[in-house]
Amino acid sequence: MVKVLSGLFFLGLLLVYLVFNTPVTQLGSGFLIGDRQYVITFHQLVEKAEVINVKFPNEDDIEANLMFADPAHNLALLKLKEAPKVKVLPLRLSAKAMSPQNESVFTLGYPWTNTMEDQHVLIEGSTLADTASVLIKLNMDLDSVHSGSPLFNASQEVIGMVLLEPHARAVFPVEASHHFAIPVEMLEKAVAKIGEIPRPAQNLSRETFILKSKNNIVLIEAR
Repeated sequence: MVKVLSGLFFLGLLLVYLVFNTPVTQLGSGFLIGDRQYVITFHQLVEKAEVINVKFPNEDDIEANLMFADPAHNLALLKLKEAPKVKVLPLRLSAKAMSPQNESVFTLGYPWTNTMEDQHVLIEGSTLADTASVLIKLNMDLDSVHSGSPLFNASQEVIGMVLLEPHARAVFPVEASHHFAIPVEMLEKAVAKIGEIPRPAQNLSRETFILKSKNNIVLIEAR
């Protein structure tokens, strides 16, 4: 009986140890920038991570290192340990600041199951005029994993990086119950770390743009 109780006691201690010492995996999104070896995401996702894995659709994961951190603006720049094999259309960063008027915008959600049959999800919405915040206020239906995704305007340019309300509120003094995006002007600080980014001209249909550019959007596992 004593041996049984002792065994249960030590088993309990082992379970407690495993619970408190097993790394917690956090999930979020990011997107390729530059020569396909760099990924922009939000700083909260990776700030305490010992291992960062970047998932590409239908391809092996690629480990990444934190290259640049900007906690004040919740931004991080990752460098992949090897270039991905997927073909992508380079994303174009907008050269101008966001208009104060409401505009149609969209993003692409990473496929959860990561299978050949699953596709990135098109998520459409609009910006909301808000002169009180440095962020872009969004009217858009998003899930927590979408933080870190690029925000596109109708011209298919990146105008910001999506941040769900909790991730925005943790760093910025936001008051409204909305999701937000970090504007492209703030992203430029991280982008500058890898040199000048070309702004390729493109005049594609929405369907063609999504088909050619979707592989830029990645899922990030940080633990």
